Amino acid sequence: MSEHISNAFHSFVGGAKESLGRVVGSEQLAADGAAEKARADTRSSTNAAQAQAQKTRGQSQGVADNVTGRVKSTVGAATGNSNLEAEGHLQQATGDVRRTVNQ
Repeated sequence: MSEHISNAFHSFVGGAKESLGRVVGSEQLAADGAAEKARADTRSSTNAAQAQAQKTRGQSQGVADNVTGRVKSTVGAATGNSNLEAEGHLQQATGDVRRTVNQ
């Protein structure tokens, strides 16, 4: 979270420097401000993309757990293997939790 705040701060400061540089006619200050803002915005976008990728991986793993758990519980029930059936139910529940956490 502190990185999020830092990026927002640097984006704001960079924008302010850029605006001030334009007002006072300092191309260097305007360019420095634009660069600072662009770096902060890029870091912010990269962090958001990484967070979304992590959620997608968690969702995918949750679906895989649901499918594998369903197969195990069905095979366990069909063969009378209560341990496999219980393991399948547990894996399905794990998948449900992963999917919920990563929404």
